[in-house]
Amino acid sequence: MERGCFGRVLQRLVDAFQDGGLHGWIAVLGLFISKMAWGALTKSMGMMLPSLQEQFVTSTWLIGWMVAIIEASAYLSSIMATPVNERFGARTVLTVCGLVAGISMITASFLSSLYAITFILTVFTGPAIGFSYVITKHLIGCFFTKSIAMAYGLATLGSAFAFVAAVPLIQLFLDTYGWRGTMLLLGGLLLHLAVCGALMKPPAASRSQDGYEAALTDEEQETGEDKVAPSNCFGCFTLVYSFTRDTFQLGLFSSISFWLVALMYSIYLMTNSAWLIYYVQYATVYKEFTLEDASHFIVAFGLGRGFSCFVIGPLVQTVQVFSTHTWIALALLLQTIYFALDPWLTSYWLITGNAFVFGNAVSVSAILLDVVVKETFGKEQMGHVFGWTGSLAGVTFLLLLYFPGLIYDLTGDYTVAFCLLAGVLSLAVFSALWLNWRQKHHRSSI
Repeated sequence: MERGCFGRVLQRLVDAFQDGGLHGWIAVLGLFISKMAWGALTKSMGMMLPSLQEQFVTSTWLIGWMVAIIEASAYLSSIMATPVNERFGARTVLTVCGLVAGISMITASFLSSLYAITFILTVFTGPAIGFSYVITKHLIGCFFTKSIAMAYGLATLGSAFAFVAAVPLIQLFLDTYGWRGTMLLLGGLLLHLAVCGALMKPPAASRSQDGYEAALTDEEQETGEDKVAPSNCFGCFTLVYSFTRDTFQLGLFSSISFWLVALMYSIYLMTNSAWLIYYVQYATVYKEFTLEDASHFIVAFGLGRGFSCFVIGPLVQTVQVFSTHTWIALALLLQTIYFALDPWLTSYWLITGNAFVFGNAVSVSAILLDVVVKETFGKEQMGHVFGWTGSLAGVTFLLLLYFPGLIYDLTGDYTVAFCLLAGVLSLAVFSALWLNWRQKHHRSSI
């Protein structure tokens, strides 16, 4: 029996490797490093929030908003990732992005102005990571078919690693070297993106393997008719419009499914980022735990993320009772419950367990949202979908992500902010269920 189970597991791993091939798993490694770098950057900035606030004598919401601006720049710039990738190739773009991200982070550690630090991280570091993030996710979708959930799951381990291993290291760096030394060391971590980019297979060589057709193509995406532009009507304007529409896939904006996916992405990313930015202050100042306890809560969150990364891929492939959209709705619902419940918890172990469950829910959402994008739009458009949803999420960051810090500054209480985040997440649950209904309706109409 044990030998049979071991044999099935080994066979599944062999099938997964054959599904993606060597270059597919290099893309998984690239996304792993991108997620680890992004998670370490965001969480380190959140952990530096009290130090930066004290160093530059400013308010909580302003520091939090500046961190949000840095992260938003990564999302806003992602709309350019796919066109640049198609023009220069994945290997070149990812290698350059790794160098830019690392060097700009190292440079920021020597600056003495908070605004200068925000500027260089916003203009250089954020977009470089955003490009790497979108391109590697797109490459995984191109290389994998049956094992795509497992591939995204293993890549998402990078985010879990950022919390389980990187957070204690960041705390050690902050205690030993201060915030400047921590940023310098993070710059060295970001340089690893360049090494991984140099190993990537150029997209032109991977297109020969493209035999995949999207399982479910949204019915609004009548791209065949949309691409017929009226000839000789508006001259140069028509040519510019046609070029822009084809380059950035503007036809996506006529799809209801695209807006539902974008809403889920924006809300999921915004609430997760709000947690990353403000959680240290929430746990230490508002709940009055020690910084060491807060690190334990974050590690529990990271362990939850890691656990789901291993489990969700095989589970979704094995259990066919629930659709991918239903799994996402359940994960988003767990996140909603977390934000509504956690402000009322005072026990160390209850908070730790709640953070572990929250980490599981966040990982499941991150993995399966990418799978839904490929199932709904196909791998030809998924890069553009990632770019546009990231850009819309970046706008959401700029407009709303300073609110939790502002509410705390005005009231001295995070309960209202967390309850508002729970209410916003309920909209994402509704969007997932609506998208599930649309996909079922589309199947029945074929």
